[in-house]
Amino acid sequence: MPLLFLTGCGGGDDDGRRLGNLIVGTWQRGWEDGDVVIEGETEWRPEDFAFDLFVFRDDGNYNGMVRSGSFSSYDFSGYILYEGTYRCDNHNLKLEFTDDQGRQDTILAQILSFTETDLVVKVKRDGTLNGSAVSVTVTMKLRKAQSSSSTSDA
Repeated sequence: MPLLFLTGCGGGDDDGRRLGNLIVGTWQRGWEDGDVVIEGETEWRPEDFAFDLFVFRDDGNYNGMVRSGSFSSYDFSGYILYEGTYRCDNHNLKLEFTDDQGRQDTILAQILSFTETDLVVKVKRDGTLNGSAVSVTVTMKLRKAQSSSSTSDA
């Protein structure tokens, strides 16, 4: 009889650390060279991204593999850019929010790696530019902020 091996979702999950345990708190976008890499047809540069802080709260639920809750993102002046809900496992991060024009939007990010202090995500967005289909991929490194205190929306 042949042997059948089934692997679980958590195999190789950064030495057993679960992202659901680590993501709660305040993360700061990396501003060093290489912390934001943009690929595709766009004139955007890393410094054009207004995101600075992401705050992930544990006000949802967590079953040991998948965590959900609410999040806020802030610019470097402390103003809220987006608020909404998130859902994450060790491989994916889903952000759902209302954009600045009142439309519901969803960002799906692939988790490339994570530790207790660093989180590397990759987002691919498809759209149109001047009537042509374009695809842009952004890889972003986030670092756990020293203080997990909430940022005020000044």
